Amino acid sequence: MNQPFNIGRTAVGPGHPPAFFPDIDVYFKADLGLALDLVARIAASGATVLKGAIIHDVTLAAPHGDTQYFVPGRGMVQESYRAVLERHVVRLSDLEVIMTAARDAGLDLVMSIYDDEGLAFARDMQVDAVKVASSNIVHAPLIRSLSATGLPLIIDTGRSSMDEIARAVGWARAAGAEKMLIQHSPPGPPAAVSAFNLRMMAALGKTHATLCGLSDHDQGTESVLTAVALGAHALEKGIRADAAHGDIDLAHALPISQLPELLQRIERVYQSLGDSQRSFPADRPRPPDRMGLVANADLPTGTALSRAKVRFSFPAAGLGVEMWDSVEGRRLARPLTAGQPIVADDIDDGS
Repeated sequence: MNQPFNIGRTAVGPGHPPAFFPDIDVYFKADLGLALDLVARIAASGATVLKGAIIHDVTLAAPHGDTQYFVPGRGMVQESYRAVLERHVVRLSDLEVIMTAARDAGLDLVMSIYDDEGLAFARDMQVDAVKVASSNIVHAPLIRSLSATGLPLIIDTGRSSMDEIARAVGWARAAGAEKMLIQHSPPGPPAAVSAFNLRMMAALGKTHATLCGLSDHDQGTESVLTAVALGAHALEKGIRADAAHGDIDLAHALPISQLPELLQRIERVYQSLGDSQRSFPADRPRPPDRMGLVANADLPTGTALSRAKVRFSFPAAGLGVEMWDSVEGRRLARPLTAGQPIVADDIDDGS
């Protein structure tokens, strides 16, 4: 089940660089012009995927109940879910414009889905993968509906227990999900880095025989790069306008101007991982910093070679130091002067 698969034209899984999902979510707060600018800049950065969310109905949040989120310089802010959603819901007609622009720019589409109408819209827009947001990991009906599409399924595990994760994967598989990626989702600011538990990412993939990835909530980019080294198949991070601040989730979103550099750093880290073994061609020249055998003094014919009679220096002009065990105690077939490299013909073959 943990075989590679494609999200649109983007290959995901073992043998491929980690796919990066720049997530504009609804950070643009229904500003269509801003959303289109983010899409254009994401495409120009070299990314191949646009990650977003279909949050189109304010009644997804009840009129009662509060949430808390972190704002740098202010600390934790408490606000009603409904008030937050009212600033962020995006009409389906606007989402269609945004997603069409992404398609026209050559981006594959990954969308978080929250309701049946959103799923129907996603299917009409022919998205390439669907995501279960961390808040919906207990939402059996939605998980089953998303799984039944046959599209690649991403499950975000933020704030969920191991039992809840296993149950969600079970629902998904029973409903037909075959191409699955589980995201480890560490807590956001102001959580300490010791709470990130990035090793959990690969463990989730191994436990559930799925691809694994990171849904990043770090204020910096260190977690993203660490996840590359730990074997992430996909990486997701929020993307915001450079000037955006003071609202939910923006504390851990990356300013759009920094995206190209992050993509380059991800590629460098991935390329640096290389292979698990070092190999060289059979005709590789001996490295010049390897030492060779040299006479330590004037040595007459018949001298038995010993550590007192031989020193080691580089580059080797004769026998390499690795040959010492085979020549120690052997006698010289001819005299050597101090500092002269010892070659094979200098050794008496005993015949």
